[in-house]
Amino acid sequence: MTRFVLALAILLCAPAALAQTPAKKPPSQKQLDQARAHFKAAEAAKAKKDFQTAAVEYLAAYELFEDPEFFFDTAEVYKLAGDEPNALTYYEKYLELDPTGRGAAAAKAAADELRRSIAAKQDAARKAADEAAAKKAADDAAAKKAADDAAALKKQQDEQQVVAPVPSPSSPGKGLRVAGLATGAVGVVSLGVGIAFGAKASSISDELSKADTFDQARYQEGKDANRNMYVFTGVGAAALVAGGVLDYHGSHASAGGEAPAVTFAPMIDSQQITFTAAGRF
Repeated sequence: MTRFVLALAILLCAPAALAQTPAKKPPSQKQLDQARAHFKAAEAAKAKKDFQTAAVEYLAAYELFEDPEFFFDTAEVYKLAGDEPNALTYYEKYLELDPTGRGAAAAKAAADELRRSIAAKQDAARKAADEAAAKKAADDAAAKKAADDAAALKKQQDEQQVVAPVPSPSSPGKGLRVAGLATGAVGVVSLGVGIAFGAKASSISDELSKADTFDQARYQEGKDANRNMYVFTGVGAAALVAGGVLDYHGSHASAGGEAPAVTFAPMIDSQQITFTAAGRF
């Protein structure tokens, strides 16, 4: 809507307008001149599409000459700037001061439209937040399940004392081969867990790259997932290698060779994962 020029008209004939409102202290001539200057500056800024400056200048004019039209003008430029909350605020201020003014109908229609738009955006933001929370909960549940499965398997391995056993005379090498298979199974599961953490880290990275704001908690969650990926895949790879070695020596012992006494020990730090073997081969 074309902005009203009533404020300028009132400024130009301020004495007559003020005569109708004796309750207000009339502004001085200096204040009127300053209000006109701010009004002209606002108009110039609006023409240049510098809507923020225009709003500041309209409000400065109102401080010197309290005419509601300045609030209508301010609401208009805020609306043009895409600042819907401030536009709504100043349309409401205008209607509060001049509910039957010549701009009242337009201000009411604009205010209703802005309320609908703001409410729709707030609903969309809440929906997006709910979806993000649900996705995070699902990711956390999947990661927890993977970690619990790995922990349960490790506990089972510890309870069964999966080490290279001393082969019995009746079945030389059988214990080594069983241990090799069990260790290999641990490796496969650990690799699966590592892949799951890797997928989560990649998903969080993609999410953060598209986000408008930096989420420190989500960033740390991604770092933790990335670290867990390296830990589990490293342990998995080492366990597969160890399982292969045990199976090889078990087969060798079953063929009539001497069963070796072997001890395997994984070592994990922040930089690398190593898996060492020691004993008699």
